Amino acid sequence: MTPAHFEDLRSQLSFPDSLVFRVTSEYEKYFSDATTYSGKPAAILFARVKEDVQAAVKFCQKNKIPLVPRGAGTGLSGGCVASSDSLLLSTELINHIIVNKPTATAIVGPGAITKTLQDEAAKVGLTYPPDPASFRESTLGGNVAEGAGGLRCRRFGVTKDYVLGLEAVLADGSLLRTGVLGNGSGFGLEDLLQASEGTLGIITEIAFRLIPIPTRGATILVAFDHPTKAAQTVADITAQGIIPTVLEFLDGDAAACSNEYEKNEGLDDAAAILLLETAGQDTTKEIVQIREICERNRCNYLRGETDPERAESLWNVRRNLSKAIKASAAIRISEDVAVPNTQFPVLVDFVAKMNLASPLRINAFGHAGDGNLHVNFLSSSGSETDKELIEQGILTLMKKTVELGGTLTGEHGIGLAKRAYLPLEFDPATLRAMRGIKQVFDPFNILNPGKLLPK
Repeated sequence: MTPAHFEDLRSQLSFPDSLVFRVTSEYEKYFSDATTYSGKPAAILFARVKEDVQAAVKFCQKNKIPLVPRGAGTGLSGGCVASSDSLLLSTELINHIIVNKPTATAIVGPGAITKTLQDEAAKVGLTYPPDPASFRESTLGGNVAEGAGGLRCRRFGVTKDYVLGLEAVLADGSLLRTGVLGNGSGFGLEDLLQASEGTLGIITEIAFRLIPIPTRGATILVAFDHPTKAAQTVADITAQGIIPTVLEFLDGDAAACSNEYEKNEGLDDAAAILLLETAGQDTTKEIVQIREICERNRCNYLRGETDPERAESLWNVRRNLSKAIKASAAIRISEDVAVPNTQFPVLVDFVAKMNLASPLRINAFGHAGDGNLHVNFLSSSGSETDKELIEQGILTLMKKTVELGGTLTGEHGIGLAKRAYLPLEFDPATLRAMRGIKQVFDPFNILNPGKLLPK
């Protein structure tokens, strides 16, 4: 990008001072996300209104400059990492939130923070249930673009289950409005834009469905002496028709990382733990049923909390876990595979055996109620040998996941990290259809090029 390019773009912006001309160390946090991928863009634009986004897209289309959208940078796929010749478009300042109590809906900007929406909805007796572990930092636009899940996904669903409509800037700079933000008839184009990782359009507004605040049940922490016993407990709870609000799994190494980061009773020497929150309806009966299943699978520790403050301290075990594991190694690569619930014990056992056979540390945690397992490959040295072992381990994990009828990503997206593995899950005809959709929406390959689809 030349000085003339900068002046051309500045002249089209609603707020010309939004454009950062020189990308310096002051903006280094914008070079990467929560992965090991990094890229220094030619410039960063902090859009303040959707018209800025339109101007940026038209400018990039005209000059054939790649445009990379970004929210809070909490992603785990490399989806918002820029290339050296690109314009990085941050939507974090488009963060309005308008809650409508009578219709139980919210209209929000892509830069609005997940927890902020939850807090605003709570003021009128409503809630937005999806809650990714990064809910205090992650933006709602990023959640939609990456197809985010969350701890409460088993009972309440994931981000896509609450989207009523989207507004997005297309590759020619025009605005697309779908669902309740546009005309509700015709193709459900919001479904295409969700989890498309900014490759089809740049989201500028979202309409969400809200629900009444549900009754909160008891929080239960259960420890086991073997990870497969914990995984089997998950399968047994599901088979009995119990749907906890939250059902999370941590293997022993992940539990140890959490315990080192923030000390909690019940985590010492556990080979695996489950964290559950009951649904709040007939809680006593549900607690008894869960306890019976846990004891049948020979748990060695069980603690229940109904006091909200003490219960929240237990949830910090899970919410701080990603940071805790990252702090324990020089390199951490996290993969979020998902399998049918009946195959969850098989996958957990497979990962445990991988860990025993590998020179690397491999641990796992995840949204067990949804069959979603986050497998972490950890290197203490960061050596090239370890990096090669990580790549081999990831390929082995991906092949096993597909073999078990699973998917390569449960909620983190494909981005840069997993695009090479996509042919394991999708046949050539499906990949051709995906590329065809990309060609229709973005014929000049301007929007987040090189992400999602394999080369």
